[in-house]
Amino acid sequence: TVWELVKQRAAISPDHPILMDAYDRLLTCADLREQSERVAAGLYAMGVQPGTQVTWQLPTKIESVLVAMALARIGAVQNPILHLYREREVGAVLRASKPEFVIVPGEWRGFDFAAMVGELLAALDPKPRLVVIDEMPDGDPAILPSPPADGTAVRWIYYTSGTTSEPKGVKHTDQTLMAGGQGLATALDMSPDDVGSIAFPFAHIAGPDYFFMLMQVGFPAVLLVAFVPTDAVELFSKLCATIA
Repeated sequence: TVWELVKQRAAISPDHPILMDAYDRLLTCADLREQSERVAAGLYAMGVQPGTQVTWQLPTKIESVLVAMALARIGAVQNPILHLYREREVGAVLRASKPEFVIVPGEWRGFDFAAMVGELLAALDPKPRLVVIDEMPDGDPAILPSPPADGTAVRWIYYTSGTTSEPKGVKHTDQTLMAGGQGLATALDMSPDDVGSIAFPFAHIAGPDYFFMLMQVGFPAVLLVAFVPTDAVELFSKLCATIA
């Protein structure tokens, strides 16, 4: 399972970096496991259970990765939406996926995600619970149930872009996403000494492919909330990125 991968990486290289960003923040493999479990406990206390359908629309930030791994720890069914999408695409996905919870960043970069999604949710019956991530959910991991053990259960739904029709949900298991990461690791021939980059939306299907490659090989990546070429080159140079 995805959570077993997180546990194994934390055990193998606890102090090795796994995520870095433009704000001088660094997360080690042990940090990833510990903080994800605390976020999982916070979400669990809100009512997110194993099998709960959760849609999230979050930008490419360390917090977004923690939310995804927290949901994987609980065993929820998660449906990421690109933060670039607006009413048309988000509304179509919400109507199709029928989530119980929707997680958004509130106001971010001049756009009020909470207001947009709140208006869309008002038209749904039953109405999902809206969770605005101004501060990360936090709790005691002791309250959590056992992590999921079946890597073949559907726990991820990624929607197509909807360029020719409404978006369609593509179902994934932990194992199908991890297989994508393994294939990418083999193709790129990365090593623990490399430093990668996630300069695209983490909520895209490429997000788990790339992230699970990191977890399997054990090298860190630089997260960019937006790709601005001059800023990206400066950051990659500062953090010694070996592949962009």
